[in-house]
Amino acid sequence: MYFKVGNPMSNFITNVLKLVSGSVTAQLLGIILIPVITRIYNPDDFGIFQLFIAISGVLVIVSTFSYQLAIMLPKTEEDAANVTALCTLLVTLMTLITGIVTLLIPDNIDNIFKTPGISKYLPLLPLIIFLNGMFFVQNYWLSRKTRFGVIAGSRVSNTLTSKLFQIGFAKLIITPLGLIGGFIAGYAFADLIMLKGIKKDIKVFKQVSIKRMKEMAIQYKKFPLFSSWSSIANTISPQVPSFLLAYFYTTSVVGHFSLANQVVNLPMGIVGTAIGQVFFQKVSEVKNGNVEGDMKTIVEEVYKKLISIGLFPMILLMILGEQIFVFAFGENWGISGTYVRILVPWIFLVFLSSPISTLYNIYEKQKVWLTFSIVLLASRIISLVIGGTYGDPEFALALYSFTGIVFWLWNNAYLLGLAGISKKESAGILIKYSTIGVIVSIPLILIELISTNFYLIIFAAVIMTVIYYAITLHEDPMFRKMFSTLLVNVRNRN
Repeated sequence: MYFKVGNPMSNFITNVLKLVSGSVTAQLLGIILIPVITRIYNPDDFGIFQLFIAISGVLVIVSTFSYQLAIMLPKTEEDAANVTALCTLLVTLMTLITGIVTLLIPDNIDNIFKTPGISKYLPLLPLIIFLNGMFFVQNYWLSRKTRFGVIAGSRVSNTLTSKLFQIGFAKLIITPLGLIGGFIAGYAFADLIMLKGIKKDIKVFKQVSIKRMKEMAIQYKKFPLFSSWSSIANTISPQVPSFLLAYFYTTSVVGHFSLANQVVNLPMGIVGTAIGQVFFQKVSEVKNGNVEGDMKTIVEEVYKKLISIGLFPMILLMILGEQIFVFAFGENWGISGTYVRILVPWIFLVFLSSPISTLYNIYEKQKVWLTFSIVLLASRIISLVIGGTYGDPEFALALYSFTGIVFWLWNNAYLLGLAGISKKESAGILIKYSTIGVIVSIPLILIELISTNFYLIIFAAVIMTVIYYAITLHEDPMFRKMFSTLLVNVRNRN
């Protein structure tokens, strides 16, 4: 189905492009700087940093009790402002509570995590909880106001500031503190940019009252009762490897896993997060009847875009994982390339499902999302414990990835079903693009088998990538229009 300019899907594409085109350059620079960082810090430093991120990530999700998801839903700006104020209050309270707890941390905390030295960095948790929590809260408010340019700018700042500070701190001291300090600086600068973008809404925030905040808290109580627990479970799920790999193996293994996860999720996150944020805003308007649109058509088009965009990079990583990591990050990081090959199928399915997971909130299916999240978390813990007992980190990660594949396939089918897309239809779309990707990659596989020349292999990979996206552009008129619009935006910027 085709869409005319001015309709919901056309506006959807425009908003996605604001987020994507506005941050692509900075994100690419961030990716380019990762090889510099991996040559400064060792896998053990990355391991401790990843554990710090894992701990703070869980606390950040708890800090808002998932009320930030409700910011998009009220029909009036006054109610939305009260939900935003409620989230800010909750984040502040969690920051204070965490600050008190960090003062009471026992001396043997390093032994509990089996990570020597992590205790000295835990006092920084309150700061990152506040900065990261406010990042999420402001993000949703700006999404409601469709100020996607401001969001894109904040992400630019977050990525570049974080990486540059991590490199700069290395001149003072090469420890996990450099990585953690850069992480904190990134969110601090991003929050300032967002706050500047919210200044124009000061009038509506003057209407905030404790009474109305309480009413909003009650009206959207399903979010803390169900969504917050599912959010916690979903935050812990990807962090489980950090804790259990550290427990069964070493921080070096955690560091290799961290880099593998970061390198794949950073570029995929550019598109996935941008599409997901605009998608939530668009389907919320359609559901509330504020704009015209067909839910099934919007979801189906988004699903097609996600598959066509994300599939081939995943295929390339499965073929050339180790070679790419050794070349880009140094000899010490080849194991990360091996881990990437194991994790890619799961990461691809998460990439497909995450942007449309907001349908759980749109259709008020928080109970289903909670059940899914808890069962997924339990199965992942079991798979990693079995793998850890076996003694091989690659086997443990393979079980972890397989579990993710099974559950996210189900999640994908369920979400599409909510929008009226049958399993047969969704499978047909996935099979179509997978077939194209596999056929296009065959020459690359053959070259990789018969040649040891890395540059020849990379050249072939670039050619195959161009061919794949040329085919997908030809097959999908809307994708072609989206790509053309992106080129126009880039030219206008220059």
